[in-house]
Amino acid sequence: MITQRGFIVVFAGVLLLTSGFSFVNFYFILMGVYLLIGLVVTLPLFALTANLAGIEVDRQIDKVKVFSGDFLRVRVSIKNISRRHFDFIEVHDLYPETWILAIGENFIASRIEPASSITFSYILQARMRGRYFIGPTEVIMRDRLGLHYYSRTLKAHTEVLVYPTWKDVRRMEALGKQRQLGLMFGAHRTKTVGMGSDFVGFRDYTPGDEFRLIDWKTSAKRGDMVIKQFEMEKNIQVICMVDTSGSMGNGYPENTKLEYAIRAAVLLTHMGLERKDLIGTCVFSDIVHSYVPPGVTPNHMYSVLEALAGAEPRGWSDYETAIEYVVKQTKKRSLIIWLTDLEESPAPLLNAMKALVANGHKAMVISPFGPWFEAPVGQFGPVEKVLSEAVSEELWERRNKIAQALARFSIEVINVGPEDFLPTIIKTYEHAKQKGVAMF
Repeated sequence: MITQRGFIVVFAGVLLLTSGFSFVNFYFILMGVYLLIGLVVTLPLFALTANLAGIEVDRQIDKVKVFSGDFLRVRVSIKNISRRHFDFIEVHDLYPETWILAIGENFIASRIEPASSITFSYILQARMRGRYFIGPTEVIMRDRLGLHYYSRTLKAHTEVLVYPTWKDVRRMEALGKQRQLGLMFGAHRTKTVGMGSDFVGFRDYTPGDEFRLIDWKTSAKRGDMVIKQFEMEKNIQVICMVDTSGSMGNGYPENTKLEYAIRAAVLLTHMGLERKDLIGTCVFSDIVHSYVPPGVTPNHMYSVLEALAGAEPRGWSDYETAIEYVVKQTKKRSLIIWLTDLEESPAPLLNAMKALVANGHKAMVISPFGPWFEAPVGQFGPVEKVLSEAVSEELWERRNKIAQALARFSIEVINVGPEDFLPTIIKTYEHAKQKGVAMF
């Protein structure tokens, strides 16, 4: 192939030929012919020597699973296993366009001798969650004059999974270290009277009670038999339903309704696992994309992160299919927290809630309100401002009707924006923990 310099030579040759014929100048014609013939003759000669079969490329990455915002080191090695040397060789290692090249360069241009190797490395910053590919690696060989080049892709891509951001969990842990966790988030435990270790009091003996629970000393003082009572901590089971329909993708880039819903699901899962509760996650739109059943295993958090990492806003919200799938998978009573914008037809949602309540589960809806995630009204012109306010009023009225319909099933709807989305999920979990909702 011809390089940019080669095209300049072609243009210069044609220009000289045209000038020579126009002004009847023999030297211009001779120079133009010389440039064009020289370029044509050197092309097959370069093609005969342009053999990159002796070049091997190896890419090494320090980790293939990272959190959004983390850094990743890439190391590329080029080895010449042939007996010939390459005067000028370029190696370009491609990376996702949305990522940031933090340190170094993702290419190198050098000479490589037989049986030798060269290495370069660079550091990338992963910006957004999802599945990405680093590579392929393109090797380019040029002739000494820089008129021709030959390229070949030698290394396949490497898949990297980027988890949702972990900054919310770090922020909450930092607050906890400052002894503010209990004040802000209410680190309460759910307790019931039973066979626990914390003594709470006495009660009268009733037939059927175990004799080992009788406090004989107190019974002798009172003249009647009494039973010791203890508190037993109970755990709850929560399932987070993350709506990934197309409307959830609205909002600022990297701060859409879906991104906040995913951040809320990550935070909820982390808090639940810290308190030994069972937290599950369902990612759905018109189908169930992934489901992580409630659990407390060491790898449970990573299973949730992988399920959320690949979520993309597409399709529509099929609440009935999602709840039917979850109810079949869940036998214990659970608290179902819906993270959805309620922009679909309300009838399927009401049917799903009926099925949910009929199976003994509790539910609540944390709903991002679309206009709060869009550009501020002050950035609009007069016409856009009026239209925006009209749409907001219409959506708000429709949302209130849905909330009133769900209230008949004792299901609360909380409208949230970017500022209060995460605090709301924290308060919701702590309230459920205090009240002992969906204990097992």
